Amino acid sequence: MFFCDDSGQVRVYRKDDPCKAISLSPDNTGFHKYYYSQPKHDGGKDHDALEECFSRIEDKWPGIVDRLHRRENVNDSLLDIFQFMILQRTRVPASRDAAERIEAERTLAAIRRLDAAGELPPKPEGFEDILDHVEVSINPHQSIHAMVPMMRGIGQVFDRVGFGALHNKTEIPFLTSDNPVIWFDPSAKDSELQPYVLRPDGPIVLLFPVSPSLVIYGDLPMRNQFASEGLGVADLSDTGLVEAINRQVCRFGYQTIYAQKAGQERLIQEHATFSPVIRFDRVTKGKGEIVKFQMVFEKRGRKPKWVE
Repeated sequence: MFFCDDSGQVRVYRKDDPCKAISLSPDNTGFHKYYYSQPKHDGGKDHDALEECFSRIEDKWPGIVDRLHRRENVNDSLLDIFQFMILQRTRVPASRDAAERIEAERTLAAIRRLDAAGELPPKPEGFEDILDHVEVSINPHQSIHAMVPMMRGIGQVFDRVGFGALHNKTEIPFLTSDNPVIWFDPSAKDSELQPYVLRPDGPIVLLFPVSPSLVIYGDLPMRNQFASEGLGVADLSDTGLVEAINRQVCRFGYQTIYAQKAGQERLIQEHATFSPVIRFDRVTKGKGEIVKFQMVFEKRGRKPKWVE
């Protein structure tokens, strides 16, 4: 809602068709029907329990953002802020698709191990390479379970940095995306930067666009000040830094970029080809293999559809 224009619409740029902007109301933006459905013991589906849980966190957010815009002290709401940020990182398709792809690849690895051990039926003649073409779909319910360990990992990242709110005083508004909470190693060369990949004792930059005029910023140098004084507030008048933040927002966007107004189409189109996705590397070990996972910027692949 904070990225809407005066008519209550937000400009939506889909990475699959970035040259076309669609104006939509917030209620029709990024909507996935039954995205948080849970199976019930009686065989039915609970479509509301998780949504209601998330709503208890989300309902506090507009008031917090209003206070941030007014530069009020929000240190009494830090837990609510961090809960909302963690939710915005874990509940989104960028995270859940990655969790499902990891589970699919692990399933394939287990099948290949069974095949190597001779525990699977013989392959049909002419289809000796059939396992190289097997496609595994994962029950989306599994990626809901994966949100819990994701949250714990995000908490560890948050513990390493200090946070502040930057008020954008330039004429370039902040963008946001369907994957708005991002962090990276700022010391990595641009061509080598990997999404969400950090060195154990290395630097971190964390970004979360709150509105066209406000971003929550985190890094290591701010940690001590944040620990003693809480969330700091500062003005941002450097156009180059605003453009750099928007550039990362576009890179980390998974399927969609959101803008309050036109004017940054070239930047959006420049980073539309790639999204943060999981890459798999299969490494032979003895008679078997292990699978290594890493986050990279690459083209999104087609997600196999789960059919119950």
